[in-house]
Amino acid sequence: MRIRNYRQEDLATVVQIERLAREVDGRERLDEDSFTSWLLSPSLNAADNVFVITDDDDELRGWGQAETLEGIEGEIVGYTSVQVQRDERAFHMLCQGAVHPLYRKMHGGRALLVGALNRARILEFDVAFEAEQAGLPIYFEALLPVRDPLSAFLAARCGMQPVDDPAPSGLCLYRCEL
Repeated sequence: MRIRNYRQEDLATVVQIERLAREVDGRERLDEDSFTSWLLSPSLNAADNVFVITDDDDELRGWGQAETLEGIEGEIVGYTSVQVQRDERAFHMLCQGAVHPLYRKMHGGRALLVGALNRARILEFDVAFEAEQAGLPIYFEALLPVRDPLSAFLAARCGMQPVDDPAPSGLCLYRCEL
């Protein structure tokens, strides 16, 4: 299993994974045009802030970031993004993504969430001074599927707790302070 930065040629696969995950998670139907526009938006900066999980070159390397997911050499099986958002109460490092339903419970979601948390810690440096001056906390947040019984466990392992803030249908917002 390997996490790498998103590439433009990954677009169709990421859209497909999002569509399938929404169906399984009982979320609203994917508006592919809106999702594609979001993924391509300059404000997201997908090349730096979106990651995919794949197994495309484990056999070429003598090391890896985790175990190999059997049978998916070269396939993207999940993605995550991290976006910096600010409101009057805090800075939010919002993580959202999906793992292909056939490849859940293989620790891919955990690897993506840890990768997103690492990216959020890097992005935190860009806003830390402004947050301190404004007296605002910086949160790492993740939208995880309500229907997946492992979501709460995964969030707790990352020190995150569910919050009552609004979340898209079928998802729960989890948070921890950075």
